[in-house]
Amino acid sequence: MTLLIRPSYRFADTALLLLYIAVCAVILFRVNVEATGYLTPDSESYLELAQNLKNGKGFYLYEASTAEETFFSVWPVGYPVLIYFVSAVTSLDVFWASKVLNLLLVGLGFLLLRQINRKYSYILASVYCSYTLLEVYSFTWSEAPFLLGLLYLCYLVNKVILGDDTTKNILLLFLTCVFLFLMRYIGAFSFSVPALLACFCYYKQRRRTAIKLLVVFFLLMAVTGLYLFMNYSLSGYATGFDRLEAETESVRAFAGMMAEGLLNELLIIRKFRMGNQPDYLLYLTILLQLAVTAIIIAKLKRHYLLEQLKNDSFSLACFIVALLYLAAIVFLRSFSHFDDLDYRLLAPFSFLFWIGMLHLLVSLPDNIRSTVQAKNIAFVFFMISLLLNLPKQYILEKVVQLLS
Repeated sequence: MTLLIRPSYRFADTALLLLYIAVCAVILFRVNVEATGYLTPDSESYLELAQNLKNGKGFYLYEASTAEETFFSVWPVGYPVLIYFVSAVTSLDVFWASKVLNLLLVGLGFLLLRQINRKYSYILASVYCSYTLLEVYSFTWSEAPFLLGLLYLCYLVNKVILGDDTTKNILLLFLTCVFLFLMRYIGAFSFSVPALLACFCYYKQRRRTAIKLLVVFFLLMAVTGLYLFMNYSLSGYATGFDRLEAETESVRAFAGMMAEGLLNELLIIRKFRMGNQPDYLLYLTILLQLAVTAIIIAKLKRHYLLEQLKNDSFSLACFIVALLYLAAIVFLRSFSHFDDLDYRLLAPFSFLFWIGMLHLLVSLPDNIRSTVQAKNIAFVFFMISLLLNLPKQYILEKVVQLLS
């Protein structure tokens, strides 16, 4: 048996490494050919604070309109601090430090997936080839470390569910929730996880664990309260500005935005954009995804994924955390007019959703040939996504120049 397992693990490790190199190469290629360097106003604020930390100016940004320095409170300080650390260690400027940081975060995600399921880690990691994740890890956005934190949160939740509720894992759960909050304020949604786990453990007669988890929940609330109070004291606002000031859309417009956003997160290769129609490549990729889905379902006719879910606590953890995040972001967006419900805000939901689905698939036994084929088809489909999310227009122009 050992002789049979080792080659598959060796293949999986090699495939995972090659996939990581390919994803990093694509991200760096995209960043290099994009005129903006995948920066937004948010990105520039993160980089400015990281640079100010390097210059010894502390957690303040210069406000050109008022010619004053303001405390960095519109976003949590976690992501700029990570950029600062990478810049300080590597001596790179903060722009390239942010891009290297993203590649490191992808690598850590790959290693965590290897820990979760070594044999099929490369199939799980292929989710990073989707349009949404390639965009997130190309931009300088706090969503990049946030996604890693969510994946690790699901990993810890699975451990607790399975009874591995050591003090170490409870402490790691606390630190992961703090990490998520320091990356994005919406990370506070994760505080519901130890509370729900406490209820689960109490129901399972694991009262000591339930008490520890409740202590974690209240400690998280205290840490958040202190952080927001610090923001208020230094900037006049708990989260940088009055987030209830702007009017939100009508119920109909909001429902339409949410429906379009969720539809797009189900599309792996290319997103629907109303102003970009007709988009024939989009139509082809949708047909391809539907065909691949139908083939995989046909291959798995002897298996019932809902039955598999009962025995797959990690996938269950991914789905529950994904739904908790989705509920939190939709609730907040319903009365606070920040970014649209597009791939940036919905990436944490779709990331965990697809990881959960792929883990359900790879956890199926390999004793049936069609099941192994279904796993390979899923992997090939995500590889096609990686290829089609290269900067096609740039490549086409270069090819035309070479041929002319």
